[in-house]
Amino acid sequence: MPTIQLQIQDDIYENIKERGIDINRKLHEFVSSLADDGHPSILTQEAKQRVSDAIERYKNGTEAFTPYDKKFTDEMDEYIQSL
Repeated sequence: MPTIQLQIQDDIYENIKERGIDINRKLHEFVSSLADDGHPSILTQEAKQRVSDAIERYKNGTEAFTPYDKKFTDEMDEYIQSL
């Protein structure tokens, strides 16, 4: 596991220590938040259900979907055929 070295001024460290703040926990929370995209995680089963529901809505015509530009779909078809 990588190690992070942090240098802080003595008075700030003393203030944190006096307040009883768990520096390691706070730093872990901060570093973890850097990688968080802000969206809550969902289970694989929930993701599969959302996709299935969307497919059903599309098939049933119960929801409006934005059509792609004809040029875009032609380019995608050409690309897929080249695979």
